[in-house]
Amino acid sequence: MTIRKDPPPALREAMLDKLEAALVSGRIGRRRFLQWSLALGASLAATRALADVLDEARANQDARAASLAAEYDVIVCGGGTSGCTLAGRLAEAGVNTLLIEAGDWDTAPSVLDPRQWFMNLGTDRDWGDVATPTASVNGRAIPSHMGHVLGGGSSINATIWVRAHKNDYDGWAAAAGDPAWGYDNALATFKRVENWQGAPSPEYRGTGGKIWVQPALDPLPIAPAMLDAVKGLGLPVYDDLNGARETSVGGFALMNQIIRDGRRSNMAKDYLYPVLSLPNLTVLVNARVDRLLIDGGRVVGVDVSRGGETLSLRAGREVVLAQGAIRSPKTLMLSGIGDREHLAAMGIDPVVHAPEVGRNFQDHILHGGCIWESPEQMTYANSGANASGFWKSDPALDTPDLNLVQIELPYASEVIAKEYAPPGNAWALCAGLVGPKSRGEVRLASADPVAAPIVTANFLSHPDDVAALMVGIDLCRQIGNAPAMAPWVKREVAPGRDLDAAAKADFVRNGATTFFHQVGTCRMGSDDASVVDASLKVRGIEGLRVADGSIMPKTVSCATMASCVFIGERMADILTAG
Repeated sequence: MTIRKDPPPALREAMLDKLEAALVSGRIGRRRFLQWSLALGASLAATRALADVLDEARANQDARAASLAAEYDVIVCGGGTSGCTLAGRLAEAGVNTLLIEAGDWDTAPSVLDPRQWFMNLGTDRDWGDVATPTASVNGRAIPSHMGHVLGGGSSINATIWVRAHKNDYDGWAAAAGDPAWGYDNALATFKRVENWQGAPSPEYRGTGGKIWVQPALDPLPIAPAMLDAVKGLGLPVYDDLNGARETSVGGFALMNQIIRDGRRSNMAKDYLYPVLSLPNLTVLVNARVDRLLIDGGRVVGVDVSRGGETLSLRAGREVVLAQGAIRSPKTLMLSGIGDREHLAAMGIDPVVHAPEVGRNFQDHILHGGCIWESPEQMTYANSGANASGFWKSDPALDTPDLNLVQIELPYASEVIAKEYAPPGNAWALCAGLVGPKSRGEVRLASADPVAAPIVTANFLSHPDDVAALMVGIDLCRQIGNAPAMAPWVKREVAPGRDLDAAAKADFVRNGATTFFHQVGTCRMGSDDASVVDASLKVRGIEGLRVADGSIMPKTVSCATMASCVFIGERMADILTAG
């Protein structure tokens, strides 16, 4: 790294970010970190304090990874949003915890800089899953991105912190037969873990917690203009996208984001970094969990591939899968827990017949198709999306099923981009479907742990999903063409005209992408067919739980990051109770 004398503030902050990342990842040592940080004008005391924390943490984790213990109390498989939350909480409570993450440390510049979040997609920080082409999206193979890096989705997503509607959590509680999964406990949890930086709201928001959450900082004028357009249509606008909106018929506001001082503040930083120096936490990165070790009807550990060798790691109390809605069911099936006929076809001896493993796959649809050309070249702020809202496609619905997102870039599916060729100086208003009725499944391609599973998402296979998105597209066009948006509209690029019902349905299918909010494949329930019970125990076997988005019986009607934190917190509460 070349150090410029007196760099501009923005460049200085970016260079300090890179230095911190390089120290944590081991690419530079403490002495070089101190020299370069001081050359950039950082204070000596602050630099030494930061170096002490990072250096000690890194040295501890390197030493522990090089000399793994014979046994851990709890092994957490997957260092995503839920996994980091759980492992951090367990370490704080004194539990001897091993966290296994298939990806690397969360230190890449594209992770640290929220403006670059989409630069992680399709890289080694993304698992690279692609849903099987189906007629319901006109034969398109739609990417199903998932974080392959410490922090998981919280490291590569668009930084949006949205808490689910009251009905979502109360629906979980009803399905699980446990009120602790309901809205009242979710709200109490969020108030405890948040460090909210917006206007005080004691009824709904917490301060002083682990998770830095702030309203979109210094948004471009187009974001508040969207809210003015919404008001002009008679729709509600809130001061905070969370809070009162969670119990309402819907509404719009500036987004909440996990951005602090221009940097992403993910769940690895919030939950793991503060405890990396503890002797009872080991974080093992670049390690793939291949199978569960099962002895006499109990899971006693995991087989892991790392650096070309296979390690058998033991758990004295529990193994918790937190690998997400694609790889948690994959690990279960590779270990003989799943539908017996499917397992037999893969050459795997069934251990537990659990036909729902891998089924009930759900994801949110993000429609990339409503685009406007701006009179001037657009820039973008924060993560490029700063205004959003939730509304119902049908007033009779209990919960909003549409999520409209204003994106300060010409966001479009590959089909819409080819047909309409949006210019670079364009922006989008995307209709999102967050109450889908379509269901898919995850299945093994083979018994080889290296093989990617088969994701048959069945996006838009239910006709009501297409109808709901058609309503969403109409609403997007009303907002985008409203007088308040006129300063940012040279022309409507796509669809650019009113469409009849058949053409609009085709526009929906061609524009469908996803929010990458995969859930549901290890669903929680009180019925015998459910994969996990209310305490997230896997039915039919001891010593095994699942704690990630896969346990959702039904997806929440918003971005899933905050709800995955709630899942990790609930799992920690259960494991540390008493």
